[in-house]
Amino acid sequence: MPPKGSRKKRTHQTKAVTGNAAGNEEAAPVVLKNDSTSKVATGVTLTGLPFDLLSEIYALLHPVDLLQLARTSKVFRKVLMNRQASRTMIWLPALASVRGLPPCPKDLAEPRYINLLLESTCDGCSVTASRSSINTRVWKHLANYSQTCGGPGDCDFPNFVHPDELPDDLPEDFETMVPASCYTFRRSLSRPELVSWRLADKNGDEVLLYDLDAVKALKEEYDLTKKGKARELWIERKKEEMRTKFQFFKACRDFLQTQIEEEREAEHKRMEALKDKRSEQIFKKLSEIGYAEECRTFFELNPKEYMAPEHVREYRRKLVPKELTDEEWPVIKDSMVAFMKTAREHNSRNFKAKAVLARMDKLLKPAYAKYVFSKPPNTVVLTTAEISMMPEWREVLCTKPLDKELTSEDTAKAVAAMDAFVTSTIAIRTEALLDLVRKSKAYEGKEVTTDTLLLASTIFKCHCDDKSTYPSILTHSCHNYNFFNAEGKSKGKPEAGYPNAARPVGAVDVKPNTVDEEAIVEGWRDTWHSKVWVGFHSKCKFDEDAHELMLEMLDTLGMPKSTTSTEMQDLQPYIVVLNPKGPKGMRWEKALYNCKHHKKADPKHKCFAKLEDPAHIAKAQALEASRQRSPNPSCFHCANNVVHMIYQWEAGCDDSIASHLKEHCGIEHPDGPDALKAYSDSFRLYQKEAWWIAEEEDIQV
Repeated sequence: MPPKGSRKKRTHQTKAVTGNAAGNEEAAPVVLKNDSTSKVATGVTLTGLPFDLLSEIYALLHPVDLLQLARTSKVFRKVLMNRQASRTMIWLPALASVRGLPPCPKDLAEPRYINLLLESTCDGCSVTASRSSINTRVWKHLANYSQTCGGPGDCDFPNFVHPDELPDDLPEDFETMVPASCYTFRRSLSRPELVSWRLADKNGDEVLLYDLDAVKALKEEYDLTKKGKARELWIERKKEEMRTKFQFFKACRDFLQTQIEEEREAEHKRMEALKDKRSEQIFKKLSEIGYAEECRTFFELNPKEYMAPEHVREYRRKLVPKELTDEEWPVIKDSMVAFMKTAREHNSRNFKAKAVLARMDKLLKPAYAKYVFSKPPNTVVLTTAEISMMPEWREVLCTKPLDKELTSEDTAKAVAAMDAFVTSTIAIRTEALLDLVRKSKAYEGKEVTTDTLLLASTIFKCHCDDKSTYPSILTHSCHNYNFFNAEGKSKGKPEAGYPNAARPVGAVDVKPNTVDEEAIVEGWRDTWHSKVWVGFHSKCKFDEDAHELMLEMLDTLGMPKSTTSTEMQDLQPYIVVLNPKGPKGMRWEKALYNCKHHKKADPKHKCFAKLEDPAHIAKAQALEASRQRSPNPSCFHCANNVVHMIYQWEAGCDDSIASHLKEHCGIEHPDGPDALKAYSDSFRLYQKEAWWIAEEEDIQV
């Protein structure tokens, strides 16, 4: 051993390896260590190849990779930055390989173009910003500035200033000859972390700033240009240059935005794939401990649902985008088992709900449809959801074993009780409506009966400004509500109730009393057919103005005051509205919406006139024959909760109640299609009519 305090120098034998550079001056001998003789230096291998073959290799690289390769060593930089030798063979093929890349401008070198468009390094201080910072690129200036720079002292930002700070005597239309931006590229005083921010005036409109240096250079060149034809040509040339840059700016902006969106989408797919893989691994382990069925149905969504259950959404929020390891599983096992227990409870409720819903479809729906069709047309009844919460039907649907096949004997008691239940409930709602009439000025101190409700002059106005007569007011959409509690459902505890604590007058008790009865709520929720009466809106009232206008209209038409709303619907009379802007003929319901009630100061003022001209009468008949009714029938089964809304309607579609019952609700008339058509032809209970009434064509009188 060498003596203490001394150190024996270790020597390594080396040998020189010379590669055939094929004429490339960069291929110099490279010294390799003895213990790595099998390795060959990359620089020697690449630069030793023929230039044609080397160009083919370079052309396979992405433009950004080429740019980074040129920065690694002088060997590659000398080849790749030789524009005359590499442009045609290397850079142009590489740029052509990028889909959608705008062509490189003639006055811009390809490496500079790649740095500007595909990289996000600040040209002033080399700080790298996010690629999504599109606004930091000054395309018309062909420069890139980062929002994370140290500030004006550390980075040479473009000097964009307000138009008020520009020099005087500039060329006309100078704005079209110099770069402009709505971003300051200066550090914000209120938010120092921002270097570039958008400027806006007090109205929120963007304020354009102009490059002061470019403006000064433009003015200097402008002053040196001779007046006359030469100056005109110079101005046109400058405008054309800026137009070219502007086209380049739009192409680059669109390309970069597309690239960023594609990258985000690819990253999102990658993360989702990792989450799916992790879920498979978690479910495999959970299946081994008795949760195979819950794992199989965990992500299943009912076709009618628009949102996954809360426990599924919570699981997705906590799901980490990485594969599961054996060391990690014991840490997350308990939380995953908790999700599965919740899923088991959810599946149990869904099973009960589907079983109860199947019973309703098989027993309750046809029985109640038969009852409704036995009544006169346009008779107001309860919804099927309300009927299902009758005590007798609760007993049939929920207390009988779900695996038992029920017969007509099991439902006989419930079917027999429907008529009394419907009649008494509608009577309570009608009495509440009579109270609104009794409170009006028109009927103050007068006797008000059910016959009063039938009059055409008895008109009600809801808070939504719709005007309704009896019995349509009882089926108005503002007085019906989904009785299931969505918040309770999302928490795994479905509840049913009303918006207010107290049950409204005439409302059916839809609160489930047992866990089994919650299945009725679940079943109706899954079909979206769940509207129940919630009472008259607090702003629903007897329309005094419409009442007086209707009496005047009846007098103008020569009809008695005792005319009912049904008779008006049968006749559908047209009348002339004496509008100050000019008289117009229109249907009686539209006239009520368009005619403003006049003041008492002018008792001789008339709102209406009779439509007497034969040509106008013929026009009215033609309009009535082609009139589009509201495609929102008040269905006794679903109360028209979600279907046939205005935005879903298409011209030419069958929007009759017959089509609605058959196609959407799955209800057939017990006496066949002809009976269903007859029921539909006489049906007049529609919702959302005000919008369609406003669209009716007027007659120019």
